[in-house]
Amino acid sequence: MSNVEWPQDRVFPAFSKPDSLVVVDLRSTDFFRDYKHLLLITLQGLVNREKPKMYVILTNRDLVWLNVIRSTGIEIHNVGLKDAIETFAGYANGCIVYDPNVPDTVNVASTMSGIYNAVVVHPNDIAWAEEHGLRIVDDLRGKFRRKIEIYEWAYKELWPRCSHRLLVPMKPVHTFAPPRPMQIAVRDYVVALKLLAHYLDPRDPKERCLFCKLLEEMPKNSAVLGWYEGTEHITVRLASEHGKFVVVVTGNPYLVSNLTVWSGIRAEVKFKLPPIDFSKLGLDKVYVTFYMNDGDNVQWNIMMRDFWEDPYRGKVPVAWTISPFLVDLAPLVMKYYVETMSELDAFVSGPSGAGYWYPNVNPEYTDEFLGLTNEYFKRSGLMFTEVLGEFLDGETLPKYAKELRVLAIKIGYRGMDTFPYYTSESPVPIIPGTIEFSEGEERKAYNWLRAIATVYKRRPLHVLVICVPWEFKSLKSLRLLADMISSDKELMLVNFHEFVIMLNPEYGTKLAEELLKRAKGTGVSKRTLLEAEDCLRVAKKYCEEGRWREASLEANKALRILASSLKLISKED
Repeated sequence: MSNVEWPQDRVFPAFSKPDSLVVVDLRSTDFFRDYKHLLLITLQGLVNREKPKMYVILTNRDLVWLNVIRSTGIEIHNVGLKDAIETFAGYANGCIVYDPNVPDTVNVASTMSGIYNAVVVHPNDIAWAEEHGLRIVDDLRGKFRRKIEIYEWAYKELWPRCSHRLLVPMKPVHTFAPPRPMQIAVRDYVVALKLLAHYLDPRDPKERCLFCKLLEEMPKNSAVLGWYEGTEHITVRLASEHGKFVVVVTGNPYLVSNLTVWSGIRAEVKFKLPPIDFSKLGLDKVYVTFYMNDGDNVQWNIMMRDFWEDPYRGKVPVAWTISPFLVDLAPLVMKYYVETMSELDAFVSGPSGAGYWYPNVNPEYTDEFLGLTNEYFKRSGLMFTEVLGEFLDGETLPKYAKELRVLAIKIGYRGMDTFPYYTSESPVPIIPGTIEFSEGEERKAYNWLRAIATVYKRRPLHVLVICVPWEFKSLKSLRLLADMISSDKELMLVNFHEFVIMLNPEYGTKLAEELLKRAKGTGVSKRTLLEAEDCLRVAKKYCEEGRWREASLEANKALRILASSLKLISKED
């Protein structure tokens, strides 16, 4: 691993930069019957940890993203599976045979692959591997009877030789409802970094005990890269109890592929705030914007490209949750989104900051985690975050609001308070999810908005429409609802940045002061300037008193006055 950089302050490592890539297309493979991909993917890990040279196409998404790599000038050479094995077989000392009758041996074999520099093969492929000079290093057939025996042996024999900084849950078996093969993607990453791959079920007492041992022995600020199917909340809770967090990378068998390549292509870029239309701010309106969940899931960050190419993207204001760890894992993917975002797109960190954890479960870890989060937000440029967890009150949420360098915090989903609120010590608004919206429910969602506008007379009013990405095939439903909103004189669509400006009084005041400087000397009347200055004076006074709601209203007035005047001057000029 001499060519892999992994400083202590980085959660994920950086591989070296590829000069050229051999690309192997496996899209025509029947992964349920043909297991040759295991040899190739584990060989990819052995090769790429020295220097990334191999890229594997598992789905059409891999091909689409490959074009982004191609645009950087890296040479691409397409070869078949056989040619790739012949070219790179010398990187392996042999092969490890796993036992299909005890499926979890494929995970242990993947870990052994990284330690012993040997590829993983199915028994059916032994002769094929030997044809390429890959003799058997170890054969796991018949060595284990039960799943727990496998992982207890791995804990004793392999864990001491693994990196403890990441832990990788990976499904070792096929499922047929819906039909999905074992986890294929990410095995190259496991091999390259000598990580422990497992599929421990935290609902089983013995497996939970071993899982907790692993968590205890991981260093601070370490990540678990997924969970046993159906155990999201218990896994996140256990990780949180041990001062760790989850960064979802495994789950879908085809995602996230080629991390050993993506982590090596550097790109100096930061997420940006979308532009502001000041003329929209401070009106007696019900302000609405859309919010797309699940961005802490790196798999979703890759799939988000599907929505990014949607013809309605850029025509509807959407806050896209995304992982700040892309700055480590796939900087070029991050760069693509930043450079192609529209004026209606904004980026928000998924829960609960840098990684997915429940702050209320382990408040003692909060300070350390916020320190890590601030560093990753600084590196990535993210200015908004989401926080999840039960009973987020007391000291935890105030710490987020006071110590995290963000402009707003989104909390919860449906069923929270309708109105954004504040902690006593911070002007950072806490924004609840107001309604949840799914594809095909445009009329239902619009009726909810109308009901909210009718019941709550306070203006301006802010409503966050929550969208779960897995419930949408396209953004057409968002556009249909957006059209209904746009035709309603009481409702106003804004991007998430504009949405937040009206709720964060210190930020709103700062922007108003910048507009005031711009307005002076442009022909704006003295009366208008004095009116804006008076609003700013009152806003600052309210801020000093911690009266955040009143302060934001005064800052909004100043923004509105100055924006209207500057727009008028611009027209006259």
